[in-house]
Amino acid sequence: MIFGQINPVLSMATQDTLFNPSPEFITGSYMTAVTNNYSLGANQVNFRVSYGNCEFESGSVVKFNVVHQDNVVLSGSTISTWGEDDTVILDAIAAQQGTSVTTVVSGSTSSFGF
Repeated sequence: MIFGQINPVLSMATQDTLFNPSPEFITGSYMTAVTNNYSLGANQVNFRVSYGNCEFESGSVVKFNVVHQDNVVLSGSTISTWGEDDTVILDAIAAQQGTSVTTVVSGSTSSFGF
């Protein structure tokens, strides 16, 4: 599984109560995307996008702490020219969401509960 370090990072306001006038911000520096229903030749694919933070061991991602999840639909030439390079998909999703992938890192898919 690959993870893209993003810039700008995801930043979400949180409050411990509805009347707290000082929200805190949580951030997610990485993103990853998964699709469960990709059919060869499809002209549109729905991706579950997870934003969060990676934990590393020996340069590889061993844990991904999810901060936020979203659904993104990609279609057209992005899907038709996808091929085997999944960074194309991360780049397209990041651009659609208003951020960009600066670095790609990987980890074992067995380590994550997507």
